[in-house]
Amino acid sequence: MLLPILAAALIQTATAAAPPEKETVISFAGNGGLRDWEFGPTRDVLLVRDRTEHWYRVTTTGPCPHIGNLDTLSYTTDSNGTFDRFSRIRFLRYPNVTCGVKSIVATVAPPSKGGKRVAKR
Repeated sequence: MLLPILAAALIQTATAAAPPEKETVISFAGNGGLRDWEFGPTRDVLLVRDRTEHWYRVTTTGPCPHIGNLDTLSYTTDSNGTFDRFSRIRFLRYPNVTCGVKSIVATVAPPSKGGKRVAKR
């Protein structure tokens, strides 16, 4: 009798240990509010920095053209200048290709932008 109770408790603890990431929006993204970006580990992820130096992982609804980090991107915001799940992303080299935004989650800076913390000696 104790074994099924213990197994149920372990399953419940395992599922509660990994809370879902909190979705967010990027306020004041209009008029150049997204200052830096680079591709994430897959073609459907962009890492973007806003004007307050916060980084976000933006997952798109499908793979965006993987054309390199030096290309210019443009994006839409709502009427308040907020970048959210209803925003769209375009790239200068592919003006007819649009990537929708699936989710936005706060994250740390990518390693190329100082995201790894190095222990001081």
